[in-house]
Amino acid sequence: MKRIRVDYNYVMDKHVNGGLDDVSMEQYKEKAKIGLARLLHMFDDGQAGFINLPKQDIAPIKKFAKEVSGKFNDLIVVGIGGSSLGVETLCNAMLTYGYNARSFAERGCFPRVWVADNVDPCKMTSILTECQPEDTFVCIITKSGSTVETAANFSIIYEWLSAKVKDPKKQICAITDPEKGALRAMSRDKGFITFPVQPNVGGRFSVLSPVGLIPAAVLGMDIEKLLEGAAFATKDNYEKVITMSAIYMYYMDHGKSINVMMPYSSRLISFADWYCQLWGESLGKAKTKEGKEIFFGTTPVRATGTIDQHSQVQLYKEGPNDKVFTFIEVLNHDKDKKITSAYEAYNYLNGHTLGQLCNVELMGTEAALKNAGRPSLKISLDIVDEFAIGALFMLWQYIVPVIGLACDIDPFDQPGVEEGKDYAYAIMGRQGYDSTKKKFEEIYKKQDDFII
Repeated sequence: MKRIRVDYNYVMDKHVNGGLDDVSMEQYKEKAKIGLARLLHMFDDGQAGFINLPKQDIAPIKKFAKEVSGKFNDLIVVGIGGSSLGVETLCNAMLTYGYNARSFAERGCFPRVWVADNVDPCKMTSILTECQPEDTFVCIITKSGSTVETAANFSIIYEWLSAKVKDPKKQICAITDPEKGALRAMSRDKGFITFPVQPNVGGRFSVLSPVGLIPAAVLGMDIEKLLEGAAFATKDNYEKVITMSAIYMYYMDHGKSINVMMPYSSRLISFADWYCQLWGESLGKAKTKEGKEIFFGTTPVRATGTIDQHSQVQLYKEGPNDKVFTFIEVLNHDKDKKITSAYEAYNYLNGHTLGQLCNVELMGTEAALKNAGRPSLKISLDIVDEFAIGALFMLWQYIVPVIGLACDIDPFDQPGVEEGKDYAYAIMGRQGYDSTKKKFEEIYKKQDDFII
């Protein structure tokens, strides 16, 4: 069996009215091939560095992880967006329910992982209350070195460490730009251990760089297998990338303004969150690469099977027909449980497993949406392991820029994010933002009449 199988029956016109016919599929595949050629040309020019990450030398990362693992009770990862969502995906998928301090200690790993992403004082207080400074290792991740949320959270954590630990630099690892930025300068000054994120690897494309590999290795995950999976994603001569990109572009051009990612596994909830950032930040653009004004992109939405069958599927089936669905199926669930019941009303469940029920409910949702004329495709994994997660990461890291480049969009910038960040810098008094503060004060005006 293939490690990843893509079933696109229910996006085709043979099954769904308004779906792709064979001629349209070939036309959109040709468009996807243009996007892929542009992406590979960028790589040849020294850009799009994520493509080369499966071939990186991971010996220094494995050596570092071996030196650190087992020495601390807690790991705090400080980062946000592309610096945290990939790490959370790995932890959600690989640190399955029921792990405990003893089993982790036996493996030489951290028993607990905390992600300091949001600048929510309650969350930070909770983390620092649960952890003990002398037993905590901190990994700060920001490529630019200036991300305001990461800077704020790390400042608090560093002060917390320094108040109790004689030499805090021994408990800190910084992952940032190899040469420039505030965190790189601070690391040199304070003597932090550092690992680089190469300049040609964008933040939301960095999970297979030290951004994701350092925490994964320290937590005992098989990072070689992760990169093997990433390399496998394009071993079919890009057929999955081209076909899936073609499908999404067709539906973008035919009124489907929302893309729903719906894994049928609680272990893949964070993957759907990671996908939402990658899709939304890369494709939601108001201008082409040439500066032409446009409205481009679709809205990514995270749903979880079977949970959201009891909430969102009502909308998906009978609400506006403006969505395309991507399901992720796990064929072999770890630690599957057999269902046994002596109660007559539940007898039909006897002999089945929770994993079987989960997958049967996915099939039922596919059928129900098909009957309502709602297009869906399904990715099937044989199991959830490092190989599968690495393949999913790389598959989507290709699909998204292929779509953008095929449509003359720059999938690697995020101009819509910068304005709000600049206003925040100005309000907080960051040097060099005086004119931005004046602009903010001119536009941010509200009337008491409309405040209750």
